[in-house]
Amino acid sequence: MTNRFENEYVTSNYRYISAYNELNARTSQRQQGLTIFISFFVGLLAALIASHGAAGLSTAHIEWILLGFPVASASFTFLNFKYELIITNIRAYLSTLEQLNDAHLSLPSYNTDMHWIVNSDHARRYHDYACAVLIVACNSIGLSAFYVLYPERFHASGWVITVVAMIALVCAAMHWMLPRFKTKKWVKH
Repeated sequence: MTNRFENEYVTSNYRYISAYNELNARTSQRQQGLTIFISFFVGLLAALIASHGAAGLSTAHIEWILLGFPVASASFTFLNFKYELIITNIRAYLSTLEQLNDAHLSLPSYNTDMHWIVNSDHARRYHDYACAVLIVACNSIGLSAFYVLYPERFHASGWVITVVAMIALVCAAMHWMLPRFKTKKWVKH
């Protein structure tokens, strides 16, 4: 006995709709990464300010709070890279679907036509630039708050400050340079 669904398959229209829904979900998750980063940063800043009362204790190690800033920055960067790769992959898949039976030659194709691809990629870069600026600003605010609250400990915590500053700069540079990491071509030749 054969299965009555044996010769059925998901059409390209349904595949396209499904992939586009996935693209929208990943784009939303990428935006939510900003919220997570800011929430984590505000929490660390609040902990730094709240710990000011413990500064009189010689055994209090406030510097550990500062180490949360590079963790937040690196996690945010890795999440953004993950979502960018997924978004790029889905758009390449959508481009393949748009080119079935040479449909892209007679219909506008958002993921195949270089005019749309360039404009879309250019617009997506502003997210990366905003993330780079945000990382530098948040880490600078965190280090500035540490300096204002604990000026005597600031100079004694050189290695922590160096780690925070270096990771912030690397993460910001990675966001700024994200377009250069993309090597995949969209359009089939």
